[in-house]
Amino acid sequence: MINQIKEFKENAIALELLDNFTETDALFIEQLFQKKLNQGYKHVNILIKVKDLSVMKHMELKGFFEGELWGFKHFGKIGRCAVVSHSKFMKSIVNVENNILRLFNSALEEKYFDETELDDALKFITPQTGG
Repeated sequence: MINQIKEFKENAIALELLDNFTETDALFIEQLFQKKLNQGYKHVNILIKVKDLSVMKHMELKGFFEGELWGFKHFGKIGRCAVVSHSKFMKSIVNVENNILRLFNSALEEKYFDETELDDALKFITPQTGG
């Protein structure tokens, strides 16, 4: 199940992954993302809060594949990506991913935040105005 943590008018999406992940959840994320692209944004910033990898145990296979396929198709449209969790393993994954994935999408900046740093993660994906 997906919970939208905060709604942004700009090109950011903040989501929390709870318990299981279904095909319906994957389609919901696609719709949110596509809405931002339809508003004319080149990149969409995304925050994903997940407790730990235990959510993988409850992930529907069809939902997983739908999400992965969508991710590959829209990879170049992701800007900043904040992963919020409380897992040293997740932190390691995010650090490695950031270094590798930036080779293929220079706009991508992926960063890990502990659960206690949710406000900082929200600021990280919030589009900067002015300047």
